Amino acid sequence: MSSPPVRKLHRSADLTGAGLVVLTSLQFGGVVVLGKIVTDSGLSIPSFLAFRFALAAAILALVLAVIRLPLAAAPGEGWKIAVLGTAGYSVEAGLFFFALRHGTAAAITLLFFTYPVFVSLISLLTGKGLPGRLLGAALVAAVAGASLVVLTGHGVQVDGAGVALALGSALTFSLYLSGSDVVLERTNSLAGAMWVSGSAAAALAAYALASGSGEWPSGWHQWGPVLGTAVFTAGAFFCLFAGLRKLGAVRTSIVAATEPLAASALAAIFLGQRVGAGVVAGGALILAGAVTASLARRDHPAEPPVP
Repeated sequence: MSSPPVRKLHRSADLTGAGLVVLTSLQFGGVVVLGKIVTDSGLSIPSFLAFRFALAAAILALVLAVIRLPLAAAPGEGWKIAVLGTAGYSVEAGLFFFALRHGTAAAITLLFFTYPVFVSLISLLTGKGLPGRLLGAALVAAVAGASLVVLTGHGVQVDGAGVALALGSALTFSLYLSGSDVVLERTNSLAGAMWVSGSAAAALAAYALASGSGEWPSGWHQWGPVLGTAVFTAGAFFCLFAGLRKLGAVRTSIVAATEPLAASALAAIFLGQRVGAGVVAGGALILAGAVTASLARRDHPAEPPVP
């Protein structure tokens, strides 16, 4: 039986992990808002994403150099993290932004935030079991809250291609999140984020060139949002990996349901979009689910922190 100091240490790590994932959601919410602005301005989606991830990787490399942490991944983990970036995050991001071409942001966000359910199913299929009652209640609250936020925010319209792309993005992100929980063991979180960003950038740049959609951003109206998404992406990747170490994939996916709330708040501030009672109610459900998930015990001890 754990002593009180040990229980307090684990609880502190859980709350820290939840805080990091909430910061991840805020930054990814900013990416959605800025990404919508820059792609609506005419910059192709593959080019936008390639620049976003390449600049994020450069920012992370600079931070690693300044604080004198190794840029290299731990032995045996580099190629696995690169696969997460090329076959995981680059595909997820591309599918999500292409889905936005086939439906409203509310509809695509609603479909994307089925991913906590996918993460739970992956956990079951890989032998880790389903979430317990408390975690299951947190999952229901988070998904219901996310649904309420997007359903009451703006028009919910999407065609068949949009549904397929959004669900494909959700499934890909679920695989990426579950894979990261397994792969990222000894590589520090900043280096892991840099490797994912760099490999995603390489994959997207290759696709942009091969498809003939490669182009440079033009003017501050495009470079500004691109740089902003790069900064947010670098910070979000670090916070996601650091939080994932403390919470595990299932709890991280539940706490990350704060992203629609963050996106709605940022859209209200910067795009002048109205926040209604439904968004507030959905936000309360999301926060309840996030807090519950952060306090629910993991089935296995959290991994030791890695700088």
